[in-house]
Amino acid sequence: MVEEVIERHPYRIWASPGQRCRRLAHVRLDQELVADARTALGSRPVLGFLGLEAVAGAVFVLRRGSEMLSAVVLIWLGMLTLAFVAWWAGRHRLAHPQADPMPGAAARSLFAVMVAAGMLVWGSGVSAAAGLVLVAAGLGGWLWSALRADGWVHAATRLTRDPRPFVPLLLLLAVPRLAAEGPAFILAAAAALPSGIGQQLLYLIGLFAPLEALCGRSDAAAVVAALVFGLVHVPLVLDANHGDVAAAIANAVLFQASVGLVACLAYQRHRAAVPIGIAHALAIA
Repeated sequence: MVEEVIERHPYRIWASPGQRCRRLAHVRLDQELVADARTALGSRPVLGFLGLEAVAGAVFVLRRGSEMLSAVVLIWLGMLTLAFVAWWAGRHRLAHPQADPMPGAAARSLFAVMVAAGMLVWGSGVSAAAGLVLVAAGLGGWLWSALRADGWVHAATRLTRDPRPFVPLLLLLAVPRLAAEGPAFILAAAAALPSGIGQQLLYLIGLFAPLEALCGRSDAAAVVAALVFGLVHVPLVLDANHGDVAAAIANAVLFQASVGLVACLAYQRHRAAVPIGIAHALAIA
């Protein structure tokens, strides 16, 4: 009976926008979770990403020492917890999983990749000037393509969409830190808000949404966007890995790319980038 309900009312966790609709309310959480997990594990891009995660974990332990194995396991457990809470947001009555219109998706995707390339060139120290030019040109081109395609019509709605489906995610990130650090965490989180929200606006609305509209597949778009997100962070984690490039790349895949994939999952379940950005700020505070 449940399988028949799910078949007639599919909410596919990594499906194209046209395939998405909510399941009937009486489908139990565990049944919906199992069905969506099966769908995700039937996706080649997702399976490829999981395989890359395993390789990255092995490389990280080999380069940094066997004592890092427990850290890798904790990262994976943490990401699974975050992924579940992000997925859970889609069961809220206010969840809005339908993709927003994305006119000019090809141009926006191209300019978003240009921004990412500029950040990588800038952050890696190859050329700060060239990186800055690429970032500025990419941002300007993205905004121009959005204006040209009349992509600002629903901008206010996207930015002010109800945050309540993400309250459990925000509490999961904030409560333990607040209990451990007290008022100092509140100040740190407030200082991190511009960075957290800005990064997720650039990442989710700037990169993931155009890629999703361009290829018509949320799973492929999420994996590509997550890997780009991880790659941009490689220069930032190079010092923490003692200048070891291989370890830094593995680190970025293990952590930053995984965070990027979870952010895409959260955004697909409820198209509200701002509260996801707040969650990002709470994580980096």
